[in-house]
Amino acid sequence: MIPSPSSRPLFLLAVLFPPLGVIAPKSLAPLLFVAALWQIVPACINGRWRDIFKGPVAIMASLIAIWALTSVLWSLDALAGLLTAAKLTGVLLAMLIVLDGARSIKAGDRKLFNKAFMVSYVIASALIGFETLFGAAGHNWVAWLSRRAEYDLTVLNRAGVILFLAAWPVALVLWRQRRRLLALLAVLAAAAVIYFGVSSSNLIALFAGLTGALLAWFLGPRLQYVLALIFAAGILVAPITTATWLTPERMAPHVDGAYYSVLHRIHIWHFTGERIAEKPVLGWGIDAARRIPGGDTKLPGGGNVMSVHPHNASLQIWLELGGLGALLAAILVIALWRIVGALTDPAARAAATAMLLSALIVANLSFGIWQTWWMATLTVGAVLWTVALQVSSK
Repeated sequence: MIPSPSSRPLFLLAVLFPPLGVIAPKSLAPLLFVAALWQIVPACINGRWRDIFKGPVAIMASLIAIWALTSVLWSLDALAGLLTAAKLTGVLLAMLIVLDGARSIKAGDRKLFNKAFMVSYVIASALIGFETLFGAAGHNWVAWLSRRAEYDLTVLNRAGVILFLAAWPVALVLWRQRRRLLALLAVLAAAAVIYFGVSSSNLIALFAGLTGALLAWFLGPRLQYVLALIFAAGILVAPITTATWLTPERMAPHVDGAYYSVLHRIHIWHFTGERIAEKPVLGWGIDAARRIPGGDTKLPGGGNVMSVHPHNASLQIWLELGGLGALLAAILVIALWRIVGALTDPAARAAATAMLLSALIVANLSFGIWQTWWMATLTVGAVLWTVALQVSSK
């Protein structure tokens, strides 16, 4: 069978997202834009384009994008800020378009979509498993051909996150089809990749996600309401935490020398908190992190006191969009957890909790929030989840 024209953009995402996430994660943003441009035609024909901005998540995400665009007026580099705001707006529009397509996918197309996605997931799992076992051999072969330096296993950090987030929609589909063992194996395959990888952030997200899934199964929606409060409060008090408690002086005696990267991250967060205190309401403007005054100061153990971003979504929003941006982000997080808490199926609620919890932890420990590949990953993950949720239990 061939998917109907209106579902072919989603089919493209299902087939290419997992393997590209392993081979070339930065290609995920262009993939998303191609799918969205393809999807917008049937959306306009059917008159659904008016509905893409409905719902609390769409509204809050749109307000954040508008505020980010407004912050260009006081950004440290107006042109760079404008480009970043444009990318954010583009990803937001692409997200709303493809999510609308995912919500309205036909039953026959949905079956094809899930089959294609699961085959693609297996291929991606095999690829990253091979790379993990053989020291990123495939990446290093490409590096040798292009005469670049060899990679180590850190090159797979992004792929590990992508695979783990994709595992939960796969597991939900298999679980509802009563293929419970395969559902568990899908999650364990991604968990094994992260466990044998080299990213501490991914490992923390892994254990948090698995723990969250178990708790969500037994505790019901009460857990999601607690998590909503924890993460929303965490966003709002992040600068205070880094300024008063999570300081380099306090943490240094407890961090082993072999884990200098942890202390380096704490230095970055503390420095970010100091800069936030200088402009707490409006922030420094979008994309200011890479140009923040004093950011190029060298630390005794190596590295700058600020890299291109703070490795913490909450702090980056505070730094660049100020307290107003942080408030909008906190409301967005609450809206997301409310959606998860409203799920009545224990399996769906557990999988959604694990997926969202893992994504939020990685966002606050690792990548820059405006990186287009990361925003595209979260968007496609939401698409995969939206389609998986429509599968009925047998």
